[in-house]
Amino acid sequence: MNIRHLRTLVAAVERGSFAAAGEAVGVSHSAVSLQIKALEDELGVSLFDRTKRPPAPTPRGRALADHARKTLEHFEAARAVATGALVRGRLTVGAVPTVLSSLLPPALVRLRREHPELRIEIRSDGSAALAARLLQGELDIAICTRPDPSPPGLEWLHVCFEPLAVIAPAHAAGEDDAALLAANPFIWFNRKSWAGRGIEAELARRGLSVTSDMEVDSLEAIASLVGAGLGVSIVPVRRGAPPLSRRLRAVPFGDPPYRREIGALVAHDGAPEELTGAFVAALRAV
Repeated sequence: MNIRHLRTLVAAVERGSFAAAGEAVGVSHSAVSLQIKALEDELGVSLFDRTKRPPAPTPRGRALADHARKTLEHFEAARAVATGALVRGRLTVGAVPTVLSSLLPPALVRLRREHPELRIEIRSDGSAALAARLLQGELDIAICTRPDPSPPGLEWLHVCFEPLAVIAPAHAAGEDDAALLAANPFIWFNRKSWAGRGIEAELARRGLSVTSDMEVDSLEAIASLVGAGLGVSIVPVRRGAPPLSRRLRAVPFGDPPYRREIGALVAHDGAPEELTGAFVAALRAV
């Protein structure tokens, strides 16, 4: 058993076929088959059910792949220590609530795995407040919706785009976004936030009017209110967030959908680039 064989096993389980695993690890389909067979012979167990097409991992194959992932993570960390690539230090990170409950947790898991010597402190606030705290030196990096324009003295690092959608009760009247917005009460996402102001501006640009008596600054609360049948709303389809409840349905807001840009603000003379770069790389990988 060696690292190459374990990496091939993990790729075969994750990719769903020997051919796709071969592309992922840079070997032929037959080489993947031979490596898996060598593992099976050494362990005396069947890791894949070859009566199925493509071969499907057995319960023991999946269990070994889960363990192999951890082994590979430790192996890569050891290599980083030996080459000096291991990132060490401390970052104070500010994040808007919509990112804190979606994109950030899996990124932090990845950071802890790849850079165990990097210490992260988390603060939560609105986008404008985070930018101000960054300029005051209270934060090293702020994860938020892109401001327009960027505050002087801060640099913007792109992470991803998130399309926006109109969410409505599963059986609400209206087939497209305009019909849903016209036929149902509207729940605003906080218009003091940069994302909320963007939604308001896009509605005005399209000439869409809404009837509203509620404004909420929590996407989870908005989803609960919509699910209870109290109206519709416009929210980002967040990367890393759990899927919508079955009580809700979503249609794109616009064609093509209006998008918000998520990224990081950093001060020009702030934290070392190796620290902020590692953090942004983890966010981009989610």
